[in-house]
Amino acid sequence: MGNGKATAFASALTLLLLCLALAHPALAGTETGEFCPTCPDWTDMDGWLAKKEAYEQEQQQKAQLEKEAITLTTQNAPPEQVQVPPESNPATGGISRVRTGNFAQALVSPQEVLSDDIVLDISPSATRYIEGAVNINYERFYAEGGRFRSVGEIAELLGQAGISRNDSLVIAGECLPCGGGPSPAVFSYWILKYLGQEKVRVLDGSIEDWAAAGLNTSNVSAMRPRTDYIPALRPELLATYDFVVNGGAQIVDARPPGDFSIGSIPGAINIPFENVVEDETVRAQEDLEKVFVGLDKARPVVVYTNVGVEASLVWFALTLSGYDARLYTWRDWLENQPKFGYELTEARAEPNPVRSGSTTTITASFQEKLMANAGNSSGDEVKLTIKGCSTCGFEGFALGTSGASGNKSGTIQLSSSGKTSQSSATGQDNALHCTAIVNAPDGSEAASTSLLRTSGYKFVGIWNAKVAPGIYKVSIAASASGHTETFEDVLEIEVTDKA
Repeated sequence: MGNGKATAFASALTLLLLCLALAHPALAGTETGEFCPTCPDWTDMDGWLAKKEAYEQEQQQKAQLEKEAITLTTQNAPPEQVQVPPESNPATGGISRVRTGNFAQALVSPQEVLSDDIVLDISPSATRYIEGAVNINYERFYAEGGRFRSVGEIAELLGQAGISRNDSLVIAGECLPCGGGPSPAVFSYWILKYLGQEKVRVLDGSIEDWAAAGLNTSNVSAMRPRTDYIPALRPELLATYDFVVNGGAQIVDARPPGDFSIGSIPGAINIPFENVVEDETVRAQEDLEKVFVGLDKARPVVVYTNVGVEASLVWFALTLSGYDARLYTWRDWLENQPKFGYELTEARAEPNPVRSGSTTTITASFQEKLMANAGNSSGDEVKLTIKGCSTCGFEGFALGTSGASGNKSGTIQLSSSGKTSQSSATGQDNALHCTAIVNAPDGSEAASTSLLRTSGYKFVGIWNAKVAPGIYKVSIAASASGHTETFEDVLEIEVTDKA
């Protein structure tokens, strides 16, 4: 055939194949978005798995037909008309990225996972695993009450799963109840790096990408012989409060813009964690260069969020982009701000009851608050304390160790700050100011009066009860060195008729 006839024939064949692909029976709801291949139906898991298998087969058949159509068109078209489409994932529709440099060392595609790699799946409640993968639900890194397990306990978990620090690991999995995405896997990567794991990477994609690549999956995780995991901690990956304040670091607030606008660490810039991911994977290196354009690689970077799991995504992207990045949390910053160092010990009024139109004396007494160490360490154990939801991430962490000198309790709480808690009220007695706020029976403010210090931490003021009879509740607002605390409804004053 001539070139014109060949081109016409190829075009007609391409059109026919694409029509066949579109005419292929589709799962109900797939085209309308009603069926989600990554959203298990916990009420009918068997039915959902059957639909999911059929959906994957359909997507693979469509992809094969489209590939054949593109191949025929390419073979018959003049070279100058050939266009190579980006490699895509037929199961998820996401773009398969070509990683280089640090990105290629930390992110691995399904096809690049080697036979001697151990796949660590950190998914909670997974229904399918990469064949041969070991499962440690990342929620097991947390103990009761939201406290992160000690380094020794985490090492024990890894050892029980047959993982040693010398193994080559690939971390896979996600938390579907949390919305999916790479956050738990990347945070687990940070944990292992903190423990000193040298050979560890993150799977660049999901189990759907793994299956779409024609690789085997299993309904159960694998078991490995028990071994010993011996950590070699890298504390430089965790920013302390003192480092944030005095280390000359660039501060990145990775929370959403709304949270950033409410309050942030002074000098922080806002780079929301969503900016470093696309299609539930870390964005391409050239895209991240635009995201981090305002940062200086010559200076360290501290990145934080309320939920440290999400902060780890930005830490990961920064590290791979060549920055000296450290993880931190907004919660730790708040906990290390100067606190109000007094507690109310007594509030009274004399006389009480008081007649309407008469005066009563309000007295409030305080004492210095003892800031008890919050450490929960024992022996020489190192602990990370997590505060928040262990399923959806955590809001803060504290690194503690015991046996520190100069502490009678034998425990020093670092709270990611690198400093001990102090008894905060010393030398601040002259800065303490108090006001009594009197609220009417309907809850509105009836009056407020300043309380003057008489001796020690005792404050006295006069209230002229020119109000209607009833029960009036008194709150005491106290401030010291710019920090205020309100002790609500600590006193009731009964106002009676004049007669």
